[in-house]
Amino acid sequence: MTLRPGDVNLASQADMARIGSAPYDYLEMLRREAPVWWNPPPPENKLANPCVGFWVLSRYADVDAASKDPQRFSAWENSVLWVDVKQTPANLEMQRAGLLGMDPPQHTQHRRLLQPGFTPRRVAALEPFLAAQAEQVIDELAARDRAEFVFEVAAELPMILLCQMMGVPQEQRREYLRIANDIANVEFNPNFETSMFELYVFLDTLVKSRGDADDDTMLSKYTHGEVDGRALTPDEITQFFITLSIAGHETTRNTTAHFVRLMDEHPDQKALLLDDLDNRLPNAIEEVLRHSPPVMQFCRTATTDIELHGVTIPKGDKVYLSYVSANRDEDVFDDPNRFDITRANASSHLAFGAGPHFCLGAAVARTQLRILLGELYRRLPDISLAEPYTPTGSVWFNAITAMPVLTCPHAAGRGSEDPAAAAS
Repeated sequence: MTLRPGDVNLASQADMARIGSAPYDYLEMLRREAPVWWNPPPPENKLANPCVGFWVLSRYADVDAASKDPQRFSAWENSVLWVDVKQTPANLEMQRAGLLGMDPPQHTQHRRLLQPGFTPRRVAALEPFLAAQAEQVIDELAARDRAEFVFEVAAELPMILLCQMMGVPQEQRREYLRIANDIANVEFNPNFETSMFELYVFLDTLVKSRGDADDDTMLSKYTHGEVDGRALTPDEITQFFITLSIAGHETTRNTTAHFVRLMDEHPDQKALLLDDLDNRLPNAIEEVLRHSPPVMQFCRTATTDIELHGVTIPKGDKVYLSYVSANRDEDVFDDPNRFDITRANASSHLAFGAGPHFCLGAAVARTQLRILLGELYRRLPDISLAEPYTPTGSVWFNAITAMPVLTCPHAAGRGSEDPAAAAS
């Protein structure tokens, strides 16, 4: 089937569900024929904050440039979401309370509060904690012949670390994990408003009960820090952690799941990986992030009329930055649809964004992935999909809803005894 501009509505959950994954073929056609394309509101436009349509940027150079130009492409003006948040002022203010919804200089000031927790030295200091937690996660997986990988395995370590860095008490972490996973399922949770209220109450109580703590947690940094010469209010801190709760684990969880999926689908690449796991794993992670980035897009709002490739983007219109398209741009990546863990420029991907909004936790995410996946493939190198995975069909996340796996228990050491010795 020959695709034409307009054949897929990138804001339509029905279209995403029909395609079953990120619309790579459609985006390839847009890069070639319509690198700036108007995507109208979807037919099923019944959200409280509806989609009003947006301009799709599909080429790497354009997505990169827009990400680095907050003066013309604003996150603050109407949020980074693909819906019209301005129609609900309270929702807009909530978006603006988080780092994702800020522009410089406010964004720079807020980011500076948290930056010390993400220095190379601090990330390196987290490694023993992450290694111990990863060992426990894989211990639990290795004890089973079969598991649901996404939420029983891939979600665990990111949430453990997020709780540790935020300052969530140990006895409250399981409840926080439950609520955060419900919230991350924003497009498909029929009780989303209830889940959001639960999250607000949980974090508001946490902020107010631990406000006097003076430690290295993000909660303490925000409570005792200042922005533009003033202390943040408890509500501002709560709103920030709501945003972090959605963004802080979804990406790592889905990258972990995509990694296992892609290794299962490409046995030649898995053999390469296992042949030299320690040395090839870091670049393999970058290639997974390039090939199957966990976030499909974020949006900006044009603050002035913008001319690009002969098209005028009017002031006030939404602009859709397609990371999944940019990461397969033929002008940057040779044979971009090929999954190749030895790709020399795999790390040039935009899965973590670019410019002021480049992911603050990118180094932490990479470290988590390296430690957890290293532990997984050392212990369970024969792990495989038990049945086809279930894609989310999301407009926002390139996510997997369910992925049952066979753990191959013998690879974990439970079936490795000498048969003769075992028989005796």
